[in-house]
Amino acid sequence: MAMSMSRKALKLVQKALPELYLCKDKLVLPPTEHILRGFVFERTPYKETFYLWRLVLPLYRYHSRENLDYSARIPRGAYVHLSREAPDRTAAEVTRIISEDIPNLEKIRTPRDFLDHVGWMVGNDSPAFLLDLAMTYFMVDRVDDAVASLRQVGVETGKLIAYYAAPSGPDSPIVERLTEIRRVAGHLAEQMQADLAAAAKTISDWERKNILAFELGGTAVETATT
Repeated sequence: MAMSMSRKALKLVQKALPELYLCKDKLVLPPTEHILRGFVFERTPYKETFYLWRLVLPLYRYHSRENLDYSARIPRGAYVHLSREAPDRTAAEVTRIISEDIPNLEKIRTPRDFLDHVGWMVGNDSPAFLLDLAMTYFMVDRVDDAVASLRQVGVETGKLIAYYAAPSGPDSPIVERLTEIRRVAGHLAEQMQADLAAAAKTISDWERKNILAFELGGTAVETATT
């Protein structure tokens, strides 16, 4: 299978910036502790035109899906053009952009750094965000705040399930996903209140699963969950 244009560009960038690791379709800044930090392309409808994202994602989360909610498009959200005919020239421009942006990622290494990074989002009632926020609170020893966020997940998913179930039915994919999130949040809240070690193991297991899913083994370091 031919290598995609974006992966080829990142492979050339990695040669120029050997401190970065190419993991699947992402350039990753090591060491990876609890936070995935890197750069990834997003396709657009336009030929040879992409968005380039500074990727930030906590690994101690329930889902292994790539999520760009905590990331930013660089440079300043502009399109990045890749050329099949002149890959070295376009890779040189991407290298310049990434090289200048690496310091922004170096500031986000620990769960406490991530909490500072998403501080402006606190108050958002998205269940997915509240679940990530709860895990982050737990990682920085704010267990009461973690439980409160998990309880809020239950409230917000209940509202959304009622909203979507009316037209779509209880077996629709979005209702099933929301029901799953509510179940996970409720179980973890009970764990945190009854057995902190069990809750820590649950979160650590999610983290290991995500490291495998994103193929980050070459960048990961062993870390304690609490």
